[in-house]
Amino acid sequence: MIMELVLTGALAVGAPVAPLTKAEMKRALLTEKDLGKGVFVLKTDLDGAFLSAFRVDEARCMDALKSYDGVFGGRRPSAWFVGKVNGLQQVFTGGPATIRQLKTAASKVTVSCDGQVGFRRQSEFKKKKVPNLGDTTYAFEVTFDTARYPGADTNTYVSEFVVVAYKSSVIVYQGLTDTRSTWPTTVKNAKKAVAKVKRVYTQRG
Repeated sequence: MIMELVLTGALAVGAPVAPLTKAEMKRALLTEKDLGKGVFVLKTDLDGAFLSAFRVDEARCMDALKSYDGVFGGRRPSAWFVGKVNGLQQVFTGGPATIRQLKTAASKVTVSCDGQVGFRRQSEFKKKKVPNLGDTTYAFEVTFDTARYPGADTNTYVSEFVVVAYKSSVIVYQGLTDTRSTWPTTVKNAKKAVAKVKRVYTQRG
């Protein structure tokens, strides 16, 4: 009897956390109230994976970018921020195998692409330092040249990624910062995004 209780307790401790429901994922997205005045939030389904669009000659990095888009790509509920803050938040969920796959893909980009420069210097990747916000945290930025529309002048833009694994979810916050880096703002809002997901788990009881 005692052995059965021990085994039952061990199984309970090691049991995987159930994935978020679609309703929980939507509740986990940031709102205008979370981000303050001067920010408009659009809730819609978006595909936030675009890294493999950058041509990088280093094979390991290119493979990492394709791997990232392969697992993080696809339209899903998203919060898109426009105004004083420009950004995108998405929440991914699944069983242990899915979470491992997402973590591995994010890790590969930070390790394999740090310091890599794309074709004709049109993009550059850099690993970023950030405190651990969940179970595991990854952060990187991509600087790239692009035109807003065909025929427009080419400008340099910065997009910053904070990827946080927490229980049965992975939170991705992208700071879409136009022509200059606003890393402190990205980190601050990523913390808000993770805190909101943590509240969703707490509300499960």
